[in-house]
Amino acid sequence: MKILVYEHITSGALCTEPLPDHLVREGNAMLQALLNDLAGNQGVQPVILRDFRLDIPPHTHRCHYVRDLDDFRRRWLACLDYVDGVLPIAPETDGLLAEVQSWVLKTGKRLLGCRPEATAIAASKTRTAEYLAAAGLTTAPTVWLRDWQPDTFTAGALICKPDDGAGGTDVLYFENATALNTWKQQSPSETWEKQIVQPYIQGTAASLSLLCAEAEAHLLCGNHQQIQIENGAMRLTGITVNGMEYQRLDRKIFQGLADTIASVLPGLWGFVGVDLVLSPLPVVLEINPRLTTSYVGLREVYGVNPASWFMTLLHKGMEAVELPPQPNQKVTISVEEGLAIQATHC
Repeated sequence: MKILVYEHITSGALCTEPLPDHLVREGNAMLQALLNDLAGNQGVQPVILRDFRLDIPPHTHRCHYVRDLDDFRRRWLACLDYVDGVLPIAPETDGLLAEVQSWVLKTGKRLLGCRPEATAIAASKTRTAEYLAAAGLTTAPTVWLRDWQPDTFTAGALICKPDDGAGGTDVLYFENATALNTWKQQSPSETWEKQIVQPYIQGTAASLSLLCAEAEAHLLCGNHQQIQIENGAMRLTGITVNGMEYQRLDRKIFQGLADTIASVLPGLWGFVGVDLVLSPLPVVLEINPRLTTSYVGLREVYGVNPASWFMTLLHKGMEAVELPPQPNQKVTISVEEGLAIQATHC
């Protein structure tokens, strides 16, 4: 089976502009891990589009170098003709991921990822909160910046971020309502229509790695996220895959949470990430309807090829996927140091 692994940042779609180093590191790490894992499955031939400024990663059956946008369009269409399915990894921002998913479906190729209708919901933090809250999950109180007033929430720190987009992009931290109100008054009114405000929730930053399909979910592992606040901005500096401590909360709680999310958004398919805060019970923040950086550590955590679950899901369905027992390894990924990996025993 020929599979186009479409990693947007490294694909050549940005060939006319400078490549953002940190996004290239993350994109390359995910792409290389996935290519390695897919190539370990008999009969799978990974195909990629590649920015001409980057080297060809190993385990690539066919690579199409991209030098300009016309070249990108031609090679994208040529790849769609050549492959059997497409596994997209792209930001949700501005509807990009949903557009890629829709295009794959229109061409009649197999979409090896979430359905665009699920991605459209997950890409919006307010819509995600509405769907999950209606299903009984705890979510962060959320209001649009245009509607926010200094007395909207009780005293404490606040977060302001875009409603649309991927994960922790452009997340601003304010120590109190006065600081946020000052920033709001100095911001153009169009910003008010795109940003949301949430109280800063004290607790442990975490994420879940899931395998989803057919309104069901397998919990692969819970991850501990290292978040740094500096100069009024929040950023992810590291992830400990399988680093979530279950002593306080039973793993069944997180599997139940995963089951609810999959039932609320039945179009989730394949590898999916969920961001949350343990405060101390889980507060769900966002859903990432695609493979995330945590995937890079899954093979070492489990000691098996995680793409084998993916291929079983593809060919035989969710009921045929059998996970090994809960692993006793954890892997720390330093996002700011070239995605260096350090393995330790739990």
